[in-house]
Amino acid sequence: MKRQWIFSLIIFLLIPRLSIAQTDSPNVPNNVQLTATETTVTVDWNGDSDADGYYVHWGTASGSLNNKETVNGTNNTEYTISNLTPGTTYYVAVSAFDDSGDESSRSNTQNITTTRDIAKPATPTGFDVTSVQSIAEDSVILKWDKNSESDLDHYTIYYGTTSGSTAQNQEAQNDDASSFTVSELSASTRYYFSISATDVADNESDKSQSLIVDTLVDTLPPYAPAKVSGSLSNINEITITIADGNAQMADFAGNKLFYSTTSGNLDNEVDLGNAFTYAIPNLEENTTLYFAALSYDSHGNESDQTDEASATVEETKRYLDESGDFDGGCFIGSSGSGTGGALTGGFYLIFLVPIIAWLFYRRRDITIIMMAFLLAVSFAGYSSAATSEDFGPNIAGIFAGYYLPVESQFEDFYDDDVLLISAFYERQLNDLISMDLESGFMKQDGHLLTESGAETGIGTDLTIIPVSVSLNVYRKLLNYVVGYVGAGPDYWYCMEETDAADVFPKIEEWVGGCHAKAGLKLYNTDPRFGNTGAIVETSYSWIDRFGGNDTDLGGWAFKFGLFYQF
Repeated sequence: MKRQWIFSLIIFLLIPRLSIAQTDSPNVPNNVQLTATETTVTVDWNGDSDADGYYVHWGTASGSLNNKETVNGTNNTEYTISNLTPGTTYYVAVSAFDDSGDESSRSNTQNITTTRDIAKPATPTGFDVTSVQSIAEDSVILKWDKNSESDLDHYTIYYGTTSGSTAQNQEAQNDDASSFTVSELSASTRYYFSISATDVADNESDKSQSLIVDTLVDTLPPYAPAKVSGSLSNINEITITIADGNAQMADFAGNKLFYSTTSGNLDNEVDLGNAFTYAIPNLEENTTLYFAALSYDSHGNESDQTDEASATVEETKRYLDESGDFDGGCFIGSSGSGTGGALTGGFYLIFLVPIIAWLFYRRRDITIIMMAFLLAVSFAGYSSAATSEDFGPNIAGIFAGYYLPVESQFEDFYDDDVLLISAFYERQLNDLISMDLESGFMKQDGHLLTESGAETGIGTDLTIIPVSVSLNVYRKLLNYVVGYVGAGPDYWYCMEETDAADVFPKIEEWVGGCHAKAGLKLYNTDPRFGNTGAIVETSYSWIDRFGGNDTDLGGWAFKFGLFYQF
């Protein structure tokens, strides 16, 4: 009986110790996070204050974490696994241990895939033979510019006897290589070579354009020029242009041009060398020139001639013409002296009535829209054109935008849109009406045309300084937003110069017209700068001496600007 009591007492004393031992066991790490690069996986977790270290278990299969890394220290809760394979999925779990050798259960297994470089290297440039002399019967020495990528592994040279062929290839294994000898070629054969670059991640660049090499003994002619054409490059001068058909031919040497004024009998021959243009001057007007060309290589092999082409010396024309299509002045019967003049603000106001009448006659749709807007403003009762503050009656500002001439012929001589910059001064006459003066600048490069509409190589410059006065009606639409419409007369300075100044002297004219416009003023909402803002405006102009000129310089203007009111 005494032994039973002693045994019971021992059991009673051991049970708390066993319980304490179980309680002191480290907790399972949680919140395991993984991040990856091409060759590493970084593991991060929340640790346990009772732990003396951690085990990082990992592998390439979720049920086989055969690798174990030891991380000592309670607060060391991050570990990077290195020297991994790019593009591979890895599985990771973490457990904790203490100094007694007790280990917690593993955390939930997480997985992540290491990244893989998929960026292709740049296509090698400068691919060519080292020299024509490097071409032999059975080999050729090729060169190229070295790529700049730091992870480059090698270059691959593809070749074959048909264009685009990749049937054969050789590798230049040195990543620093810039030349390579291709051997075991066949004699008197045309080969097409291209090159690519490959990096250490096995990403291959696009292939270069084909380089064409004829091995010795070379009896193969180059290709004929892709095209031959001619155009008027100056008055009574035609320039013939040969389009290269042998840009990738390693032994291309030059072109020959044949021409005459008689079709089928091109008895004039010119060796152009490696040039591709040739000018023939002093031709009489209405002369038709016939021509063809061929290419040759360094071994004297000549291509076939191109088909015969022709060009004719035609009379040329400019955009601004003094033959009645384009005259200076304001009215139909007036003449321009070339210097122009400024009309006073009072004259413009008097002039406004006939302009509106002319607008109604010529462009009734726009005029009706403007009048409807004015009536709507009038019946609605006016509101101050400015914002709630009174900033003064004067407004100055600048514009930038594009001008789109309405004449389709303008696009033939010049581009279809022109950059426009301008400045304006505006005076508010009352809360509803204002008057402004605006002046701008436009310049465009172009070319003369032949009478048949063909483009010539004779350059032109068109300079326009538009000056306009507008009478505007305002309407406050929202706080800080004011809308307006306006109309008024224009007086534009126009100058056109050509490279053939002896035949086409400079034209300078001041030409009258008129315009209509609409826009929005957006005032700055910051009280410190409330008298400043942005302005958006669209306008349409008629610049043809009120119907007196066949050529109308007018069109649409789309502008954005800034203004200051004072």
